[in-house]
Amino acid sequence: MGKARYWNVWWTLTVISAALTIGVAILEALGVFRDLGIVVSVGALALTVLFGLTASTRSSLGEFRGEVIPRLDQTIALHGRSLALHERTLALLDERLPRPAAFCLRA
Repeated sequence: MGKARYWNVWWTLTVISAALTIGVAILEALGVFRDLGIVVSVGALALTVLFGLTASTRSSLGEFRGEVIPRLDQTIALHGRSLALHERTLALLDERLPRPAAFCLRA
């Protein structure tokens, strides 16, 4: 297994939407957008929170796959226990966390 990555595309989207939120808030304070700026700011803030939660979940699961699964492999090999739990864990990870694509950013 490779080293776990902490940065993913969702972090990039989080930063972009946060910058958009700050930009819209500044323009709203200057009176450029008038009432529309409040709506756009709230929408951008909601996107920032959504993207941030998704990014942190992906990073955590990537860390789990990168560090915990190899240790499970070692533990199971040493103790000779059933592979059923390990196989279910890997199947769940493969279902919920797709394998990284070649073009993803690496930390």
